[in-house]
Amino acid sequence: MYHAILPNQYHHAAQRFLQQLPELATTSPLCRRLKPVSLLIDIAPFTLAAQPHSFIAAQFDLSPRAARRRDNVIRQLLVLHEPDLYQAVLNLEQATPDEVTRQAFAFKSWLSELLSTSVMPCAYCASLNTVRIGQRLNFRCKACRRTFNPLKIYQLDKLSHCELWLPFIDMLLQGETCKTVNRQLGINTATAAKWQRYFLWIMSQQGFTLLANHCRTLRRRHYRQTRVNG
Repeated sequence: MYHAILPNQYHHAAQRFLQQLPELATTSPLCRRLKPVSLLIDIAPFTLAAQPHSFIAAQFDLSPRAARRRDNVIRQLLVLHEPDLYQAVLNLEQATPDEVTRQAFAFKSWLSELLSTSVMPCAYCASLNTVRIGQRLNFRCKACRRTFNPLKIYQLDKLSHCELWLPFIDMLLQGETCKTVNRQLGINTATAAKWQRYFLWIMSQQGFTLLANHCRTLRRRHYRQTRVNG
């Protein structure tokens, strides 16, 4: 996982750390109460990729608290044994990795193409003899004379104001809070929270997992900063 995010110059140090970790996990006092040791080893690549605790917890069926404890211990081991690598992980949390930037562009391009398409095979008979009707991406098939909405495949038919989706994605990529979305786009906070859940889920379903995790990390960091400053 970390290969796609961590800069190339740190790959050797990351591999070295992962090779040392089984011994460190069994001998270091930091790991004394964290059993099984194999779980700590499995989580380490996610720590090196600066993945959020919520994502780690979901991957390993842990509570957020348990995921945070193990992630923190791995970071302490990094400080002791690979301080430069630890700093690189911290830098990842402050910067947007190239792969995340690529995925953001690809996801926005996919969504834009979906919203603007004028040709769509029929969801019922697969005929290409279809015509777009209305503003909500509805299509009518001239062959079987049925109507369909391709947004249903992605559960996007449940979201309104499709003209605001791309601006919302931009704000999601900036880690903006639901209150900021409300002020700038006029979407109430409950709707903004719903959109946030849906789009993060769709990103993961479409294969943009790193992008979804990056957005979650930004959101959590921005939320903490807002609480401290507020």
